[in-house]
Amino acid sequence: MKALPVILCALLPVAAIAAPKPPEPPPLEAPKPPPAQVSSSEGMPPLPYPVVPQKRQERKNPPQPPVLLTKIRTADAEDWARTPHDLKRLLEWMSGEMGANFTSNIKTWAEISVNPRENPVLYRSGYKPFKLEPAQAARLREYLRNGGTVIFNALVGHPDFYQSAVGAAQQVLPESPVYRLRLDHPLFRAYHEIKEVKYRERAIRDGVVTDAYPWLDGVDIDNRTAIIISRFDIAMGWENNRHDSWGYEDADARQLGANLLSYVTAMQEAGRSAGHSVELADAGGSKAGSLHLGWVAHAGPWKTRPAALPMLLRKFNESTGAPVSFEWREVALSEASMFETPLLYLTGTTDFALGDNERANLRQFLMKGGVLFAEAADGRASFDTAFRAEMTQVLPEHPLVPVPATASLLHQPNEVGTVKVRPALAAQLDQRRSTTPELLVADINGATAVIYCPRDLSAGWEQAPAPYAIGYEAADATALGINILFHALVR
Repeated sequence: MKALPVILCALLPVAAIAAPKPPEPPPLEAPKPPPAQVSSSEGMPPLPYPVVPQKRQERKNPPQPPVLLTKIRTADAEDWARTPHDLKRLLEWMSGEMGANFTSNIKTWAEISVNPRENPVLYRSGYKPFKLEPAQAARLREYLRNGGTVIFNALVGHPDFYQSAVGAAQQVLPESPVYRLRLDHPLFRAYHEIKEVKYRERAIRDGVVTDAYPWLDGVDIDNRTAIIISRFDIAMGWENNRHDSWGYEDADARQLGANLLSYVTAMQEAGRSAGHSVELADAGGSKAGSLHLGWVAHAGPWKTRPAALPMLLRKFNESTGAPVSFEWREVALSEASMFETPLLYLTGTTDFALGDNERANLRQFLMKGGVLFAEAADGRASFDTAFRAEMTQVLPEHPLVPVPATASLLHQPNEVGTVKVRPALAAQLDQRRSTTPELLVADINGATAVIYCPRDLSAGWEQAPAPYAIGYEAADATALGINILFHALVR
C-alpha cells in the first residue's frame, strides 16, 4: 500500500466500526503454565533495559533472563488465551533479530506488582468487551504512575475489545486524553523506522483500514506514553498465525512489537523519575509576585512535564532575584480568567486545534499586551505544524519570524549565542553537538507578543531522563527559558 499524506485527526478515537462483521478469533488452545521462558543468543541487546548475557563458560547453568512482559490472565480463557504463543514467538524473534534476551510470565490483575521493576510491561489481549473493577483500575493507576506500561491488543481487531480498552484507559487516567499516535511519535523509530505498514487482506477487503499507517492509540503521563492500545491485531502476527483477522502482516507486527518494547525500555527511567511534581513556595510564604503564569489547557496532551515550569521559575528567581508566584494555574482560553495573567505558556506533544472563541480570546489577549510563550514538547513535528497553523489564524497580520541574533532575548540576562543539543537532535544535525538556538517571534506594535521554540526546552528545565527529546541540554535550555521569562517581566 502506498503511504497517503498525513491527515490530522481528532484526539479521541473514532466510534466502533459497525458496518462489516468482525472476524472470529482463532481456535482456543490450552495455555501453557507460566512462566513462558525464552532463550536468547549471546550478546548484549540494543535495548537499554538490563539483560543478562550468557558467557561461554556459563552454558551449563545460564542465568535467568529478566521478565519484561506480563500477560494478563482473566477468568475467561475463551477471551485472553486465544493466542497462547504470541509473547513467546515475539521474544524468540527479538532474540534472534536483536540479541535481546527477555522472558515473559502470566498474572492476573490482582497478582501484578505496583512496582514496575517486577513486571515492567503488562499485556492484555482479547476480543470480548470488558470493564475494570474499581480496585483493578486503582491498582493499575498506581502502577502506571510509578513508571509502568500497559499494552492492550484488540485480538483479530475486534471493536468490542478496542472500545473497552479505550474506556479502561479513560477510567484509569481520566485527566489525560486518548489519542492516535502520529508518525512523529518516537515509538515509530525506537528500533525500526516505521513509516507505513501492511495490513492483512481481510482488513483491506472489509474496508476497516483506508491507509498504510499503523493505528496505535496512547495515553500519556508527562511526556511518556504509558498506555498503548493497538486498534488492529498484532498478536497473531507475532504468533505467525494465519487465521483471518483485522490485523497486521507478520513482518510488520513483529517490527511494531520490537519498537513497542524498545520504546518502553528506553523510557522506563524517565517513567520512574517523572510524574512527581516539584512542590515550590517562595521563602516568605506569600503568593504574591511580579510574574504570574497561566498554563494553557487544550484538547491535546498539554501538561507534558508538570515539574518543569516550577523548576524554571525557581531558577529564574535564583538567577534574577525577582519575586515569582510559584502557583501557576491552568488556563482555558475560552474563559475570561485567562486575561488575569500577563504571560501564557502553551505546549504539547501532538497536534491540537483551538475553537473560534479560543482563537478570538487569544488574539484579544495578545493585542492588549499579553505574551504567549510556546514550545514543542519533545520537539514533536505534529505540534509544531499545528501551532504554526493556529498562530496564522490568530495573528494573520503578524507572522512568526526567526529572532534576530542581536535580539535581547538571546543576550539578557544570559548570553545564549549557541546551545548544546541533546542526542536526539544531534542525530538530525549530522551529529553536531551545538547549534544556534531556534526561536521564532511575532511582534505587535514593535513589542514581542509571541515567543515560540520548536525544539524541546522543558526536559532541560526538569533535568529528567528524556532519550527522545529533540531539544537542548539542561543548562542552555534553562538559560534560554530564563531569558524568555525576563523578557516577559520587563516588557
